[in-house]
Amino acid sequence: MQVTINKQNYQFDENTSLETAIETLELKETNGIALALNEEIIPRSEWQKTILFDEDKIIIIGAVAGG
Repeated sequence: MQVTINKQNYQFDENTSLETAIETLELKETNGIALALNEEIIPRSEWQKTILFDEDKIIIIGAVAGG
């Protein structure tokens, strides 16, 4: 199935979780990020339980410190 992550297309097997998809990106740091699946923020506690479907869209949102 095809899933878009930050406007780039990726191929995943059926029944892939949101957590597994993000792990395949091999991000240096996952603390301080949020994930939106089809424009809905998914709590980190739900990443493992959230199963992706063909043509889902994920946006990785990084926290920015400021003041």
